[in-house]
Amino acid sequence: MSSEFEVIASKLIVQVGENLDETLRVLTSEPEGEKKATMVLIPGFISLPSAWDELLMKMKDDYHIIYIETREKHTSKINKNSSFTAERLGDDIAQVLDYLMIEEYFLVTSSMLAAVVLRALSRKVLNPKLTFLIGPVVSLTESNFYWFVLRVNVPMVYFLIVKPLAKLLMGVVHTQKDQKGQTNKYKQYLDNVDIRRARKCGLQLKVLKITEAELKTIRSKCILVAAEKDKAHRSKITHWMHENIEDSEYEDLETNIAAHGLKLFELIEEKLNK
Repeated sequence: MSSEFEVIASKLIVQVGENLDETLRVLTSEPEGEKKATMVLIPGFISLPSAWDELLMKMKDDYHIIYIETREKHTSKINKNSSFTAERLGDDIAQVLDYLMIEEYFLVTSSMLAAVVLRALSRKVLNPKLTFLIGPVVSLTESNFYWFVLRVNVPMVYFLIVKPLAKLLMGVVHTQKDQKGQTNKYKQYLDNVDIRRARKCGLQLKVLKITEAELKTIRSKCILVAAEKDKAHRSKITHWMHENIEDSEYEDLETNIAAHGLKLFELIEEKLNK
C-alpha cells in the first residue's frame, strides 16, 4: 500500500544503538509557514506509513512531523545480534530526537510501541509535552493478532500457512462495515513484514509487561485513546492505564481507523489548544 506522506517526506538515516553502528529511517516534514508544534510519531509494531496517511497529510501544513520507524521495521539496518528490548527501542527514539535536536514536542504512538513509550516515560528517557497513546497494550502476549503471527519460526510456514490463515481470521473478527478498513490495514502489514526480524523482536519483547507501579511513576501528561468497537485493541486495558497514570485523560474514538485519522487530528488540536 503506497503512502502519500512517504512520497512527500524527507528521508533521513539516523545512527542509533549502543555503538551508533545501526540505523533507523526517519520521515520528516516541515510546514512552509509558521509551525504550530512538533509531532513525533512512533508507529505501531510492524506498522506502515500508509496506516497514518490521513493524519499525516492533514497535519503537514501546520506541524513539524517526525515519523520514526523503529528497529523491527524493514527500513532499519541493524546488526545480526541486535537487541530488541523495550529499553533499546526507547533509547533509539531518544537518540533520534537528540540527533535532530528536538527538545519541545508532543508524541503520538500506538499498540505495542505505546507500551515501549510508556516504559521510556517511566524511565524518564523521553520528555514530551503531551503523549497520545492509541490502543496501548500491556504486553505483546496480550495482542493475539501479533502473537499468533510471531510464533512461527520458519518463513515458509509463515507464507504458506500463517499469513493466509491470519487474513481469514481477520475477516471473521472484523465483520462490521466500519471495520473493513482495519482488516485491509492488517493484511498490508502481513504482506510487508520482515518475518525473521519481527519474530526476533517479538520474542525479546514478550518479557515486557507494563505494571501498575510503573504507570504510577509517569509524570508526563498522557491522553489514552481507546477504540471500543475494535476487537483487536482492548479498551479495558486503555482505561486501566488511565486510572493509574496520574496526569491522564481517557478518550474513545470508537475504531482504530478513526484513531489514526481525522478524529485523532481533531482530538490533538483540541488538547494542544487547552
